[in-house]
Amino acid sequence: MQKHLRIVTGIPLSEVWDEHGQVSAERLRSLAQEDLRQLVQAGTVKFVVANAGHPLRWVSSEESQVFWKLEVRPHLVVEPDRPFDIYGYPEGYCYVASEWHATNETQTIVVLEQHH
Repeated sequence: MQKHLRIVTGIPLSEVWDEHGQVSAERLRSLAQEDLRQLVQAGTVKFVVANAGHPLRWVSSEESQVFWKLEVRPHLVVEPDRPFDIYGYPEGYCYVASEWHATNETQTIVVLEQHH
């Protein structure tokens, strides 16, 4: 399979990839809203959106602040370890965030698994 055609087939993810192939990264923890807010304020976040049936979407550093404010905050599950209702979020979808550590990255990878 061509690497750029790979799609998300299930959530939660067990690995992440980009256009070059698998990224050497491991999932560290789920992120509550406050945890993610602190990471974003520190300016150390690289967002990746995982939506079943679609390729992973890596959000550029230039887009990340606007993406956080307009897209992530209104749709972020506050407590990902508790049950949640997707219809309580705008447009009927939400994100569960997780922190990943990659050996070759200076920024923290935050995977946003989309539920709809």
